[in-house]
Amino acid sequence: MPRFNNAGLIQAETHQNSAMNTHEVYGKDKHNLGEEDVDANADQPMILDEHVIPTQSGFSKWIALIEDKIHEFFNLHWKKIRVGIYFTLFVAYIVYFGYSMKHRFGDEGSIVLLAITIFMLWKLFFKVLESRNIVIGLPRCLHSFLEQDSGRRVRKIVRYAIMIATAVAMITFLAVNVLAHLATHRRSFLGMLAIIFLCFIFSAKPSRVNWHPVFWSFAVQFALAYFTLRTQIGQDVFQWLGDLVTTLFSFANMGSALVIGKEFKQWGLALSTSGIFIFTNALIYLLNNWGVIEFIVLKLGGFLAFCLDTGPVESIVAAANTFLSLAEAPLLVRPYFPIVTRSEIHTIMTCGFASIAGGIMGIFIELGAPANHLLTAAVISAPAALGFSKLMYPETEKVARKSQAHVRMVDSQKSNSLTAFSDGAVMGVSLCVAAWSNLLAFIAMISMLNALVKWFGERAGLANLTFTVVFSYVIFPVAYMMGVDVSECRKVGELIGIKLLATPIVGYQELGFLIKNRDVLEKYQSSFNNTLWHWQGDDIILEAANTTLKGGVLSERTEVIATYALCGFSAFSAIGISLGILLNICPSRKKDIVDLVLRAFVAGNVASFATGAIAGVLFEK
Repeated sequence: MPRFNNAGLIQAETHQNSAMNTHEVYGKDKHNLGEEDVDANADQPMILDEHVIPTQSGFSKWIALIEDKIHEFFNLHWKKIRVGIYFTLFVAYIVYFGYSMKHRFGDEGSIVLLAITIFMLWKLFFKVLESRNIVIGLPRCLHSFLEQDSGRRVRKIVRYAIMIATAVAMITFLAVNVLAHLATHRRSFLGMLAIIFLCFIFSAKPSRVNWHPVFWSFAVQFALAYFTLRTQIGQDVFQWLGDLVTTLFSFANMGSALVIGKEFKQWGLALSTSGIFIFTNALIYLLNNWGVIEFIVLKLGGFLAFCLDTGPVESIVAAANTFLSLAEAPLLVRPYFPIVTRSEIHTIMTCGFASIAGGIMGIFIELGAPANHLLTAAVISAPAALGFSKLMYPETEKVARKSQAHVRMVDSQKSNSLTAFSDGAVMGVSLCVAAWSNLLAFIAMISMLNALVKWFGERAGLANLTFTVVFSYVIFPVAYMMGVDVSECRKVGELIGIKLLATPIVGYQELGFLIKNRDVLEKYQSSFNNTLWHWQGDDIILEAANTTLKGGVLSERTEVIATYALCGFSAFSAIGISLGILLNICPSRKKDIVDLVLRAFVAGNVASFATGAIAGVLFEK
């Protein structure tokens, strides 16, 4: 074994021995080396390749000793140190919160800070209870009573009493404040009833329909829509949320301006909105890593399960679809797929078709959709999807509620925040590529179909006949039932047809053009006293400005109804996406998934139409 002096050099005698050994080996004729000589020297490393290992000086030894002591101290007392750091940060935040409330309470920022603080304290409270194995719930005696026959009878009586009281309150409000005044609002309400009736007629099992989830889905939709459209505080809250989302998008645009260029908004839809898509997806990953998404999804899912009496798994998927797409939300509950019923599978697919993901929502808003109404539609879609799914495919099996107790999100593992944010951004890029690739292909297909239908129309003497025109007449009755003005039903039918054939992105893009047209027309009318303009077919000619508003305009009420009706990833292409994801998750349920996907697709679209009808009932302008 070689020895090392303080300078890290090999002793002289070792060099001499190594030189002699090397001379002995290389002094032999390489052709005369036998197998024994080769084997004897094969595993012996050459001295010339030996690494030089320096020794530590006296000063370095002292530094190493201090370093070891510090590491030992932190290893022994790290839990106490961490608690101390958290406690110090908590006290500092409470001091800051108290000073901020005293200094400037009552404005918008103080309310937001108060809500954030309450949420943090709520999470901290339950985390402390969880660490001490303390569970807050119904008293054991009350829980035992509710599980008995007498308790179930009492619960059933209370449930029906609340249902009757809610129905009476809604009917009274509609009769006095809505239906007695405007014919269009009455038509929206009757259209809602007609949609429910048609779904019942074409239900897979009309005799087994449980009207409890259907009624409460309508009631929850009505309550949320009333809060948003009829109360000042609701309008202010969702307007504030819409402004907040718009502000977040401005941050994304700063990143796009740096990476793509300051003129990025003029370089096509893909480059103008990709920054928003990527940034929103990264934020969702970050919030999920912090537990915010999981908290909201589990609480909202529990609320839906309690109100609508639906299963835990399907309720959580419905809540998750508020943030995640139809390709991502089912992954959260994939271990439960072997035990869910056919009706639950149908509901999971329906929720995916009737909802939009957070990143996609950002694109819709950037394209011109009203942010406040789009946010409301995204939230309302969850109970709507659950209710209409149970109407079109009722539960005929026993739900494994015990196996679904205490459902948790599978993909909620914690990681470094920067890693989560980066992963979300990278995933956003892949989603962007997929979205824009599909959009490009389907826009091209629509153009091809329009040209083909136009060619066939010209052979029969029908000029300007296109595929979108055909859709506008086919979906005309749906728009009429939602309460759209008769003169605008064709245009709304065309928007829905474009959404079904291509993607909601194209539908909202066309809606955004019409909203911008209305803004331009209103400014023009105020400048020229509502003169010097006229309709020319479906377009509007602004004579003084020598400008043509392609496609004309829609009324604000119709814009709101269309915003709700288009809210759902229920294009024909989504059927393939849903099948690809679910069949990969649970191949053993292939037959059930394939059998139910078309019915779930219809149910998802019907849920969107129902939310549009509710918006038509409650929107005042």
